[in-house]
Amino acid sequence: KITNLINRLGRTIHCLQFAQGLNPAQWESLRYLSRANRYSRTPSALAEYLQTTKGTASQTLKSLESKGYVRRVAVPQDRRAVRIDLTDSGHSVLRRDPLQCLEASAGALGDDLEAARRALGRMAAAIERYNEGKAFGLCQDCTHFCKNSAAGAEGGPHECGLHKEPLSAADSTKICVSHRCARV
Repeated sequence: KITNLINRLGRTIHCLQFAQGLNPAQWESLRYLSRANRYSRTPSALAEYLQTTKGTASQTLKSLESKGYVRRVAVPQDRRAVRIDLTDSGHSVLRRDPLQCLEASAGALGDDLEAARRALGRMAAAIERYNEGKAFGLCQDCTHFCKNSAAGAEGGPHECGLHKEPLSAADSTKICVSHRCARV
């Protein structure tokens, strides 16, 4: 059964992530923060992404902060808000991510890799819908994304229509907590 294979793969992946003095939640938090845009690097967005409580996410962030992998940064527009940024040490430890072996193993699929990626993507989306989960999609695939609307603007060339702020080309490839699927 496919459920047995997926379950076994999930357990193996989980066990691999007890590495470098980190646990699976800490690794996933670092991965998320490295891929999230500036609007999505908040404790509450992390909690939502990890599908956990804000308290649990906060404890994970405190641990990562004490290890020197993340830092809290005040958001000038909202004195109550905080953004979480990876430190140089955080980026460095991510280069030793224990799940890199999955990419290497996936390479063994050869010509079947893209088909497997599409099938797993559809399966993940179906499970998310079943569980009424929220997608954290790429900015550039969002209904709020305005391509080239802020051309020439500092921080542009694009704009987030929701936040009415310029988005760099790099930001447009990041995941966002406010993502709304543009595809019909």
